[in-house]
Order: sequence, then structure tokens, then C-alpha cells
Amino acid sequence: MPAYLLLVGLLLLSMFLFFEVRRYRFYDVWRARVRLLQENVFANAFDPAGVEHPRWREEVGEDLRRPTFKVSFFEALSRRVRRVYALLFAIVGVAWVSKVTLFTPEAQWTEAAELPGVPGIVVATGLAVFYFAVVVVAAWPAERHAKGEIHGVESGDWKGTRER
Repeated sequence: MPAYLLLVGLLLLSMFLFFEVRRYRFYDVWRARVRLLQENVFANAFDPAGVEHPRWREEVGEDLRRPTFKVSFFEALSRRVRRVYALLFAIVGVAWVSKVTLFTPEAQWTEAAELPGVPGIVVATGLAVFYFAVVVVAAWPAERHAKGEIHGVESGDWKGTRER
């Protein structure tokens, strides 16, 4: 198996990442709507003392008429890279490095990394830049800008266990 097939796999994985980012952003639109209804309809039904958003009906109506993404493309990209794709990219990268160094002892690693018309050092440099970009994207938004009620909150007991 030639080493460039792993690069094709890396390209396909990157393509799937962009599909996943788009899917994640649409999912977040529906998640935010459901959460708004939970906060204002269901929570108010159980405890009418406090309303989270006084204009929640207008917000839901406006969002249903003119939907908008609640999470930016780069934040969604960063979250998907951190949660799923970083490990997949790492596995493909380790496989490529192993292929060009360990499994081709008859050739130098630069020769094993060559693509037709592209020297191996250029391919390796391109991959290094790609992986540097993956690390930057994964670390980019250190904090979540989209509304998150659960992230960053300590877990607790739901029913509040008490001694009887």
C-alpha cells in the first residue's frame, strides 16, 4: 500500500469534518429552540416563580420565522475537532509517519513520502503545517461563546439526597 493512500484518507477525513460542522450547526439551532422552551414552558409549569426570558415567545417566534445559527462556524469546527476528529487525524498521521519510516526500509523517508511530481520534504512540510493548523483550530476558542448551561458547571445530585 503506498503512503499517498493515507493522504487521500486524510483528505476524505477533512471533507467529512466540514460536513460534520455544518450538521452540528443545524443541530445547535434546534437544541437552542428546545432549550428555550424547556426553560420557559416546562420549568414555568413546575415552578411558576421565575421566568428565564420575559420575551421568550417573541424570541421563539422570530427564530422560527428567520432561523439563525447560534454557534459560529469556527466554534463548531473547533468543538468537532476537539471531540472527535483530533484523534482520527492523529491516527492517520501516525500511520503515515510509520509507513514512510518503518515500512519502507529500502528507501529514505523522503523518497517514501514523495508524491508524483512533489518531493517528500514538501509533502512532510505540508503535513506539518496541516497538523499545526489542526492544533490551532482545536485550541482556538478557549471558551464557549454559544450558550451552554451544562458545560463548565460542576455536577451535582439531581434529587438532592438528604438524610432521613
